[in-house]
Amino acid sequence: MIEKPSSRAEDQKKEAPRAGGPCEYHRYEGRAEITSLRKTVDPYTQGKESWEAKFRFIPNQEIKESFAQVADREFLLEINQSSYISREFIERHGVQIGRTFHGYLLAITRGTCTPVLFEFPAFSTK
Repeated sequence: MIEKPSSRAEDQKKEAPRAGGPCEYHRYEGRAEITSLRKTVDPYTQGKESWEAKFRFIPNQEIKESFAQVADREFLLEINQSSYISREFIERHGVQIGRTFHGYLLAITRGTCTPVLFEFPAFSTK
């Protein structure tokens, strides 16, 4: 059998493991309590009024994964992969300090995706 010669780039392409792939998460139901809301400048919107909201997540059950512990931690509320929200978003959803929203903490169980994510059905854009 005659082997077809290959370039080193082709060999590397065949040998390289694939990063990413399908990921699986354990979903923890709970609620997010808005802890801060402040006006800020979003460098990507050229001066458009933007707001940064932070929340703490209160799970309904114990989180088993050590890397996903959320007690005494604040997180940025990110909508559509942005750390900033608009005044319209704040008004439409009633975002204010102390308000809570039903949601989920997702802790990765398989794969190499983001280890911890949050989902909030009330903010869904679907």
